[in-house]
Amino acid sequence: MANSDHQPDRVIRPATLATILIGAGLVLTGVWLRSGLIGAEQWPVRWLDVEGELARTSASQIRSAALGPASGGFFAADLAEVRAEVEALPWVASAGVSRHWPDALRIAVTEHRPIARWNETALFSDRGEVFEADGSQRMQGLARLSGPEARRDEVLEKWHVMRRSLAGVGQDLRELAVDQRGAWTAVLDNGMELKLGRELIDQRLGRFVQVHDELRSGPRRVARVDLRYTNGLAIRWTDESTGEAEPHG
Repeated sequence: MANSDHQPDRVIRPATLATILIGAGLVLTGVWLRSGLIGAEQWPVRWLDVEGELARTSASQIRSAALGPASGGFFAADLAEVRAEVEALPWVASAGVSRHWPDALRIAVTEHRPIARWNETALFSDRGEVFEADGSQRMQGLARLSGPEARRDEVLEKWHVMRRSLAGVGQDLRELAVDQRGAWTAVLDNGMELKLGRELIDQRLGRFVQVHDELRSGPRRVARVDLRYTNGLAIRWTDESTGEAEPHG
């Protein structure tokens, strides 16, 4: 028989004890959640505080969207689900949700800021995102961008680049389009149309910028400038009928 008179007493180390207590606490918390001890009846959400600069979404719309997932109670409410419901609203770009003791959820909302139309039915935001919203067709003053969906980001980037070039001569873009063949057409805010073709778009726009002041000071109003020629350009005046040959490129 082994001699155990001199064996040291077995003790639980503090770190081990802390681990056991934490684990037990997590288990108890789970039990409380399942049993409803910290559910909506004991700890209801009484306030849905909405923050942010709201122009096209009302605070009541945001509260209505959050109400369902927030009904689980202060502790049990799924904040990710609340955020997802709020971000599903058409004009909401992003939302942040946090708990505030003892009975409130705070919802910080950032709205989309439209900068241009995309293919008539959608909008570009200042973040470069595309979204759709009821009533946007009545909005005035937005540039119209159009083209194949696969070239959407390219059209937006080209719009920004062209606007910077045209700003130097006091012009802005009203429309920018690329067709299925890859040919670009721009319309300035004064109604002048620029035919830019499929190649060397930036260089051709630069050529227009160089002659802009001369065209603007002329005795006749320009309706269209065709920049698809290798050298030079063709001009159509507002009082001139169409019918000239179309260059390639």
